[in-house]
Amino acid sequence: MKILIVAATYCEIKPLLSALGQTDDEEFSMKTFQYHQLHVDVLITGVGLMQTAYFMGRRFVNHTYDLALNFGIAGSFNKNISIGEVANVTEEQIADLGAEDNENFLDIIELKLLRPDQFPYNSGKLINKIPDWAQEISNVKIKVKGISVNTVHGNQQSIDKIIQKYQPDLESMEGAAFLYACLIENIPCLQIRAVSNYVENRNKDTWNIPLAIENLNKTAMKIIHHISR
Repeated sequence: MKILIVAATYCEIKPLLSALGQTDDEEFSMKTFQYHQLHVDVLITGVGLMQTAYFMGRRFVNHTYDLALNFGIAGSFNKNISIGEVANVTEEQIADLGAEDNENFLDIIELKLLRPDQFPYNSGKLINKIPDWAQEISNVKIKVKGISVNTVHGNQQSIDKIIQKYQPDLESMEGAAFLYACLIENIPCLQIRAVSNYVENRNKDTWNIPLAIENLNKTAMKIIHHISR
């Protein structure tokens, strides 16, 4: 089985890389591992939608995969999800691609620059219709709605507006690009994210990135172990 692991940064999946056989701390953008019967390509894209879209698109030109996995951390709008908890992001929207109209924001669908059901969109959303076999692999019980942004939210007024408009659970800077590329290429995929902080007025004292990375990698290793059996 050939799988692709995608992460924005090296540090988010460093424990997983050690489990796969990485023996040093040298960072990379693309590396291949053999884990039991698995062929594992690991792609570190850099932060943001643009970098993720480019490097995944370039990879998919000459390579296909049985499964793609996006591992990362995220901020949560949903206070019912605890910091450190791991979630499966099953739908995505890009929440800051559009135009301002005085006090309002119009996304590209409202601007009629994209049809709501233009492939791979479904009612204006990118929806991961996860195959049963892939869902069994993840074993992540929490399923959430995500938004992807170029500027993460840290102001209560803008947070209130985005909640009213999209009702998101989590926020990341890469998820929609990952899901878009996989849907276009018809590659089964999972986006697994651990909550590092709540989306609120920016206060890094309340964040717990180490816990999020620890739990993310525990889940990632369980998934890889399950696939390799």
